[in-house]
Amino acid sequence: MDSMKTTLNQFNSNQENSYDSVVVGGGMVGAATALGLAKLGLKVLLFEQKAPELVWDDATPFAVRVSALTRSSENILKNLGAWSGIENRRFQPFVAMNVWESGSENKLAFHAQEIMEPNLGHTVENFIVQAALWEQLEQQPNIKINLTEKIDTLTLPAGKDFQADAVLMLDSGRKITTQLVVGADGAFSKLRQLASIGLEQLDYEQCAVVGCVKTEKSHQNACWQRYTPDGPFAYLGMAEEVSSIAWYLPLDKMQWALSLDDKAFAREIEQASGFELGRVIHVAERSAFPLVRRHARSYVKPCFALVGDAAHTINPQAGQGVNIGLLDAAALIDQVSVALRQGRQIGTLPMLRKYERQRRGDNVIVQRSMEFFDKLFAAELLENFRHTVIDLTGQSKLSAPLKHWLMAQVLNGREEIPSLAKSSKPL
Repeated sequence: MDSMKTTLNQFNSNQENSYDSVVVGGGMVGAATALGLAKLGLKVLLFEQKAPELVWDDATPFAVRVSALTRSSENILKNLGAWSGIENRRFQPFVAMNVWESGSENKLAFHAQEIMEPNLGHTVENFIVQAALWEQLEQQPNIKINLTEKIDTLTLPAGKDFQADAVLMLDSGRKITTQLVVGADGAFSKLRQLASIGLEQLDYEQCAVVGCVKTEKSHQNACWQRYTPDGPFAYLGMAEEVSSIAWYLPLDKMQWALSLDDKAFAREIEQASGFELGRVIHVAERSAFPLVRRHARSYVKPCFALVGDAAHTINPQAGQGVNIGLLDAAALIDQVSVALRQGRQIGTLPMLRKYERQRRGDNVIVQRSMEFFDKLFAAELLENFRHTVIDLTGQSKLSAPLKHWLMAQVLNGREEIPSLAKSSKPL
């Protein structure tokens, strides 16, 4: 593969200053949004600080950050043409998920074969997803990528002037006009601030310690999640005996966890996992971050929309963050497609409100569901109740329909899903 630096359709000062859409942020969700809009025939400008490396080597170390991609996300990436870039690098399907609590021998097991599916999703490193999307970006002649300039100010149309454009002033003094600005610049979104959109926040007072380890026993192409008094611990199967870990701890233990040497860290991981995969025999790079629920008070304004972490962050213990972000991107692309077919401006507030209604409620459900499970397993008073629920759900024949419904909801989505999230719906 050629280096991105030699093939990228980079923005330069001689190009015109008007675009159909400007996407700010070239991570997984931003890149998917820009690619989908370009495939609709729009002229797109993408702002990103640094292009990802596209050159791949099988010896590349496993990355710290990974995502558990659902079937909906897989379909979105396939329909955008990016899934092959993941297959050409590294990914791991998982066929089962096992959930249990410390102090209990019973596990709640979910198996793909129960719902006639080949798997329950794929574990993929975030940088691989981004690289696969950027390979497709560089093949779109109507996408330009600005790696050198930054946005200073954003001016959005006032009132009901559906013909007006958004105006972006860059730090170079250049002015860009566009029908639609998409903020995909992460949890600390500058674009959200420039658009004067407020934020609801809840500090979970927890952190997630993440990284990759090699274990004595095979992960059996499964994910393993054990609830402990400090918080859940999860193994997400990668390759062979390599697993990504997600270790949730009280926030005041974050620096302690990072300060451990590899041997001590391995021993703590073994304890947190209940030795489920045996000894930890190798520890790779690790990092940690605080857990905060964020939700933008609005996703849209005239000529402006937020997607992904710029609009919401959730408790990551079920791995749904990037999945709901990609659904945001797909839903916004759907609404833009409708506007184009009807010959209307793509940044009108009524059109963008439809996108917001489609996604905001579903994102709230996911946020609150993760908090419910976190509180359920954190409450000591509910210990007997939890054991009873896990035992009954795992053993009762009556529980099968509930388990099948839960797996289908997580794998395929809860509401009417966007076109790109369906199989065989390429743009």
